[in-house]
Amino acid sequence: MEKKNVSTLKELMEAFEKDNIEQKKRWAEADKRWAEADRRWAEADRRWAEVDKRNAEAKAEADRRKAEANKRSTELDEKFDKVYKTICGVSDNAGHHAEQYFQNVLAYKLSFGQIKYDYMQPNVRYKRKGEHAEFDIVLFNGNTVAIIEAKNRIHPDFIKEIAEKKVAQFRKYFPLYKNHALYLGVAGFSFDESVEQEAKKYGVGIIRQVGDAIEMDDKNLKVY
Repeated sequence: MEKKNVSTLKELMEAFEKDNIEQKKRWAEADKRWAEADRRWAEADRRWAEVDKRNAEAKAEADRRKAEANKRSTELDEKFDKVYKTICGVSDNAGHHAEQYFQNVLAYKLSFGQIKYDYMQPNVRYKRKGEHAEFDIVLFNGNTVAIIEAKNRIHPDFIKEIAEKKVAQFRKYFPLYKNHALYLGVAGFSFDESVEQEAKKYGVGIIRQVGDAIEMDDKNLKVY
């Protein structure tokens, strides 16, 4: 009986040691998995931090662009408010309203007949030895001049006057631009029905107010 008990105790110790080794192995595997989980969580935190950084940068850029757009919108509103006030009450003369409105708009756009100009000169005048002439709006660049006359209401006979009288006056009184291509336009708040027909006949562009903007009909421009 004593020999059998010793043998049984030895087997129990061996079994215990085997279980202990297996348990250590399992704990080591568990520690390995937890370490991998920690690594993945750290990587996830890093990626989320990167996403947060990019979102913050994107928001900052969006806020900057929004502020810039608001600034430009405010500046544009101020310009058109100035034009609107000019139209509605600065002067009692309707023709002066038209001149001021289209001078402001064309000074801002610097474009007519799909041509870009370097600058706009309002109310260009010539007066010498009993002769005089005035041009409401003149656009200039290195080789082209555009003369635009503005009135509250445009009549057909005004088209002929511009094409025949104004061109001759400008060529005579401003010989510096004798080699420049010359284009003509009329600008107004309202037009007689036959104005478009006359404008097409003489190759004169039409600029009209449409709501808060302007509309240009310059498809049939003639070079004078």
